[in-house]
Amino acid sequence: MQTHQDQNNKRRYPLEGMKILDLSTQVPGPFCSMLLADMGAEVIKIENTGEGDQARLLPFLFNGINRNKKSISLNLKSSEAKKIFYKMAKKADVIIEGFRPGVCKKLDIDYEMIKAINPRIIYCSITGYGQTGPYKDKPGHDVNYLGYSGLLSLESDLNTYAKMPGIPAADLAGSMFAAVSILAALICREKTNIGQYIDVSMTASVFSLINGSLTAGFQGQNGSEALYIPHYGLFKTRDEKFITLGIVHEEHFWKNLCSVVDMGNLAGLDLFNRIAKRDDISSRLRDSFSTKNRDEWLKLLGEADVPCGPVYSIEESFSDPQAVHRGSVFEMIHPAGEKMKFRAFPAIFSEAVTKKDTPPPSPGMNTQGILHDLGYTDEEIAKLTKEKIVK
Repeated sequence: MQTHQDQNNKRRYPLEGMKILDLSTQVPGPFCSMLLADMGAEVIKIENTGEGDQARLLPFLFNGINRNKKSISLNLKSSEAKKIFYKMAKKADVIIEGFRPGVCKKLDIDYEMIKAINPRIIYCSITGYGQTGPYKDKPGHDVNYLGYSGLLSLESDLNTYAKMPGIPAADLAGSMFAAVSILAALICREKTNIGQYIDVSMTASVFSLINGSLTAGFQGQNGSEALYIPHYGLFKTRDEKFITLGIVHEEHFWKNLCSVVDMGNLAGLDLFNRIAKRDDISSRLRDSFSTKNRDEWLKLLGEADVPCGPVYSIEESFSDPQAVHRGSVFEMIHPAGEKMKFRAFPAIFSEAVTKKDTPPPSPGMNTQGILHDLGYTDEEIAKLTKEKIVK
């Protein structure tokens, strides 16, 4: 098994040489472009000349999804800023945007306009509901998309309470499908030499993820609540902490559990009878797990080869031995001088590395350098700055 330290001896990035322009804000587009930046693409974050990305109001969120990028501030409502953008687009491989449908067309930076400048461009739009259909102009945020997708009904007992996931699942699902689609389009372009437009819906993305649900198939039977598998979930221990128990349909794991936890006459039941006896099994497991502390149970269950684990706090998760071994946590100095922890790109490549050297940019941090690369002189940049076309 290759360690993280071994990986650092490599020098190539998987997406080295790719140039990406990111017009998006908030979570979906920036998380997508960060994944591509981690793999070595040059990502230029294009922000407005006012406050920039609204996510900057939440520094922890912004910093977590904007590393390894440059930033240029452009007033895209001005014709001069559009000229700058067109020059950048001519040299770009990918453009990502997250405006409402129609906004980019009004700004004259939509796919058709850019395609005329650069026929090989991959242009990806990430929106709540997609570019077409009855909801295309509907405003929304993550929770709205989760509700439409059906996922919230799997997270909740809708007769008593509604539970929100701890992460913006629809935003992140849209990000991941956008990244996969962009990579697929780049491969397709290698074969055809033709770019293309990608329309990603966050609602459709999280809707697709429900294919992998363990519980969706049990919903709606005779109007009853979802029949969850009783030995799959969270259980509180004596020290007021929680463990995860991850037994789905595997009989050998159920038997392993029963060798540690006395399930009495319930031990011999098959999966469907265990589901039918869900309340009895859940009650017995809760009572048993309340008799010992978290780490005691993890030791016992681990030795019995039962799928289990702790429910870590955020701080605990940073120091987990497996996370440390894989290099999943690393530190960088923010431009403001603060040392920050980051969660690394999760995959390890045999012949390449991922980037861990550039903290999130301050607004317009790279404006001058980018404009110089486009051929603008210091005098021209000073004039553009004075006229608030750039910042």
